[in-house]
Amino acid sequence: MKALFYLGPKKLELRDIEEPKNEDGVVIKVLETGICGTDIKTFLRGHHLFKPPTILGHECYGIVVEKPAFVEHLEVGDYVAVAPYGECGVCEKCRKGLPELCKNKTYLPSGCFAQYITVPANHSLRGLFKIEKPGKQVVLAEPLACVIGTVRKFGVPERVLIVGGGVMGTLFAIYLSVRGTSVRILEPFEWRASFLKDMGLDVMEPDALKEKGYDMVVIAATIDEPFQYMDLMQDGGSLLLFGGYPKDKRLTLNPFHLHYREIVVSGSFGYSLPDFAEALEELGIENELYSKLVTHSYSVSEYDKAFEKVMDKECMKISLRMWENDEKA
Repeated sequence: MKALFYLGPKKLELRDIEEPKNEDGVVIKVLETGICGTDIKTFLRGHHLFKPPTILGHECYGIVVEKPAFVEHLEVGDYVAVAPYGECGVCEKCRKGLPELCKNKTYLPSGCFAQYITVPANHSLRGLFKIEKPGKQVVLAEPLACVIGTVRKFGVPERVLIVGGGVMGTLFAIYLSVRGTSVRILEPFEWRASFLKDMGLDVMEPDALKEKGYDMVVIAATIDEPFQYMDLMQDGGSLLLFGGYPKDKRLTLNPFHLHYREIVVSGSFGYSLPDFAEALEELGIENELYSKLVTHSYSVSEYDKAFEKVMDKECMKISLRMWENDEKA
């Protein structure tokens, strides 16, 4: 089978390797995998969790081709979405409603930029979700689950400002707009702003925003001064750091907003397995809307073109198809 290996910063190589064996897990023929922000960061700079040579990718769906008998909720031939990790559900963090911080998570043992993966038994029982209608929007299940996990904790706001109109910011915008929230997105990049306006979303350049009264601000991009938007918020509002920051990054804020205005500053980055299930349901209901976000799809043999396209930024979600049209499992 073919698998795309990460060999170090800006180094990828498509290799032929042996197909995985069952070994008490579920073997999935991977059809399509999304390229996510973590994949891009790793490709550009490396990542402490992904030591080369390794296979990246975790936003995938495919077909069950082998399974052990005890996995009763799936059959060979079923289409499935794959959750890259799952919480234990019983530890202190899980019981407190913080499953994304669970220390006993199960994970996929390998990335999904491969034609086949094996999902171990301890993960396959809860981390594989049967889907009736596969399609490119399914690669958005994991990032959308992270959005749903955030809303689960902080609620649906009346008015939200989203800083950053990338894939994550737009997923927030769509999910909340569908639920009646008044949403405004700040996006400085012309191509992306135009794309979002064509989707019917309210988009402004950051420097043009003067309006106040937002009860939630979602920082969906890694920016140097995220707390500048506190001046635009209602008293008692929430500012959420969703864009990731390096461990050694330090930010400065005015504590007046915390003490006298009771603005809550928090972060969010993950999902629970119920969030993942809800994301799949949402993608099925609003299929046409979400599928617009997958703007480009490449064969895995065109991985160089796919990562080059990511770099030029005139795109939203990009996916890799693991099989050529004339290839067979």
